[in-house]
Amino acid sequence: MATKERIVFYGVASEYAYEAMEIALRGRLDVAAYIDNVNTEPASSVLSPLLVPDELEPELLQLPVSIPLITPGYRKKLVAETQERGFSAGFYDLIDPTAVVPTTARWGAGFHVNAGVVIGANSQFGTQVQINRSASIGHDTVAEDYVTFGPGCLLCGSCHIGAGSFIGGGATLVPKVKVGRNAIVGAGAVVTKDVPDNVVVAGNPARVIKEGIVGYNKVSV
Repeated sequence: MATKERIVFYGVASEYAYEAMEIALRGRLDVAAYIDNVNTEPASSVLSPLLVPDELEPELLQLPVSIPLITPGYRKKLVAETQERGFSAGFYDLIDPTAVVPTTARWGAGFHVNAGVVIGANSQFGTQVQINRSASIGHDTVAEDYVTFGPGCLLCGSCHIGAGSFIGGGATLVPKVKVGRNAIVGAGAVVTKDVPDNVVVAGNPARVIKEGIVGYNKVSV
């Protein structure tokens, strides 16, 4: 029997940690530890072994790490934190076995793809990009670092998403739309024109409802 790949999840105070756990189970990974970096124990003991950073053993620091958080800015903070803690094996690409990922797709470290995702040909993703359940990402999409795609969102071909942006669940982007940095596209929005940096858009067709935001959950990338 082949040896299971071993990984560490770092930053599990968010309920999304349970989604990440399920991806790991479906992918037959061995989760060596779940690290609660804010010392707030999750509601369930399902995440096991659950440790705090001071309990990290040298063996764990030699394993690749995955960050199961949906907020782009928080993922960026924890990338720095894991490096400061001494993790030396880099970031794991956590890709659900049910996802459709073409051979022509390219991505940076820490790529995170949930169940039922379909990615089009020639798409490019930066570091720590997260794609949630059943999202459909069109061909030739470019998503910069730390972008989050919500469940069931639909991007038509050749869209460009700026670093740190958050595309809400069920949102639709027409072909060749550009979304700026640290922008938020609201759930269910239909985006028919470019979105500036640091704004929230919502509705059908989507329009700017708030300007000058820092980013999703008030954290920028």
